[in-house]
Amino acid sequence: MAEKKIAYTERDFLGIRNELVRLTNTYYPDLIKNTNDASLYSVFLDLNAAVADNLNFQVDRTFQETVLQYAQERSSLYNIARTYGLKIPGLRPSVTVCDISITVPALGDKEDFKYLGLLRAGAQFRGGGTVFELVNDSDFSSPYSLDGVPNRTKIPNFDTNGILKNYTMTKREVVVNGVTKIFKKEITDVLSKPFYKLFLPENNVVGITSVIQKEGTGYQALPANVEFLSNIVDRWYEVDALAQSEVFIEDPSSPPDKSGIKVGKYLEANQRFITEYTPEGYFFLTFGAGNQTPQNLLDDFASKGVKLDMSKFMNNTALGNMVKPNSTIFIQYRVGGGKKSNVGAGAINSLGTVDFTVAGPSLQVNQAVKGSLSVTNVTAAIGGADQMSEEEIRNYVSFNFAAQNRSVTINDYVSKLRTMPSTFGAPAKAGATEIENKIMLNILSYTPDGKLTSNVTSTLKNNISTYLSNYRMLNDYISVGSAKVIDLSFSIDLILQTSANQGDIVTNVITKIADYFSPNNIEMGQDLSLGALRGEIINQPGVINIADFKVYNKVGGNYSQSVTSQPYINVSTKEIGLLDDTVFAQPNEILQIRLPQKDIAVRVKKPNKPTFY
Repeated sequence: MAEKKIAYTERDFLGIRNELVRLTNTYYPDLIKNTNDASLYSVFLDLNAAVADNLNFQVDRTFQETVLQYAQERSSLYNIARTYGLKIPGLRPSVTVCDISITVPALGDKEDFKYLGLLRAGAQFRGGGTVFELVNDSDFSSPYSLDGVPNRTKIPNFDTNGILKNYTMTKREVVVNGVTKIFKKEITDVLSKPFYKLFLPENNVVGITSVIQKEGTGYQALPANVEFLSNIVDRWYEVDALAQSEVFIEDPSSPPDKSGIKVGKYLEANQRFITEYTPEGYFFLTFGAGNQTPQNLLDDFASKGVKLDMSKFMNNTALGNMVKPNSTIFIQYRVGGGKKSNVGAGAINSLGTVDFTVAGPSLQVNQAVKGSLSVTNVTAAIGGADQMSEEEIRNYVSFNFAAQNRSVTINDYVSKLRTMPSTFGAPAKAGATEIENKIMLNILSYTPDGKLTSNVTSTLKNNISTYLSNYRMLNDYISVGSAKVIDLSFSIDLILQTSANQGDIVTNVITKIADYFSPNNIEMGQDLSLGALRGEIINQPGVINIADFKVYNKVGGNYSQSVTSQPYINVSTKEIGLLDDTVFAQPNEILQIRLPQKDIAVRVKKPNKPTFY
């Protein structure tokens, strides 16, 4: 019997039907006599072609859902991301900066420090129909934030007779949208299993704060916030993958430095978990898989002759511990987020639940200070976002797959540094350079008056070096040092209209130059073209022209000791020779005007009328 051949290129209904007709006519010419559309033969053709067409469609769709560019189902995109080792974020909370103020009595010509209270992290502030929580403790007795940035101001208040009455003390702190909740789950023998998954009840979870597991069940009271923060023995740690055995935590044996920055270290943590979102937006935790280390199993085999149980090797602590039976897991988490949390400046203006301690000698004054607590957000809240759309997920996976949680390029190190918890400090500015596989991270801090300085604490440098060591390439060496601050001053001569208000123009010009060189607007190694700045000055009402424009390098005394690499026109005055109207900075340098009111000198001239002969 001759081999029957069919065409595999036909994939739609009509093509498959025509191929079946050809097959029948070729190999069974005498079997089928009635081939009209109403015949039984035609019915069987249609049925077979329909089944084949449907199968082809399902195969094509199934394959399509495995390819990032073509997948349409949200669940498929989540599966692809999981294959690449990526986790799709859920709702994201907005962040803003708030001024938190209290009124304290005066003691002589200063504030009475005994009444400078402590506002605990988690304090709730309301506004714009949503809730924000304080990220870190706010200690009014310290002029610094928890990460070492100057953030306290004070304003004296006088009575009608001009006598100093009290001070308004203000701390500028970061708050994040969301409300902290606690979920309790009792673990039975049945639930104590490898890779136990625990789902939280809400679909607006923005993250986990802390997880602890306590022996026994039947707890009526929930753990206090301090227990979630300090209970190291019962604590479980979130990791990017269960195979990741080290987590970066506060070193309990080392006190914070003078600016409040805590010392960080890596901890070998067996009690660990990962978190993920479902395509529907629900949040779940996956715990580890075993309770014995591979080394323990091998030791028992070698010393005791215990038979090797391969199932135990599959479920060992290399992927973290299993949850313990007859215990209770407490999960502290936060809900909120979304675009609706992006409220405008000034929207946050009322208090929710707060833990504010004032420990002065007078209970009456303590209560008065507590009652004076107020808040307002000085900037609009930003960063709040809803769940990613399918197209956003597609782009997220594409752009994040290449790095794979490693620092490959020098810019990766700077980006990864931003993920270090603020408890361990945060540089004001950071930049990176590379010399023969040696990664040089150059960082700066803030002075108490908010200016950039090369004086960076050794604690912060060590924390950065330790933290990034887990993400470096094998042949990279990381060195953390201080960057250079190039302090500048300006001398500007303006020609103004006769009717122009000189005082207002001078003030506006100084403000514009100061804003142009604000630390918020300049990054490490950024060259600054002065052409745009000149244009903004000339566009000021009343300004005719710029007669002279000089830039100087300020060195020594109250200024940085760093000297610009740009040549001087005049060595004695340190006037900088501008090239292409630009002030240049090396990769480890940043430009700054330290004292704008002093270092920006603006002189004005009125136009001389020409004399005609």
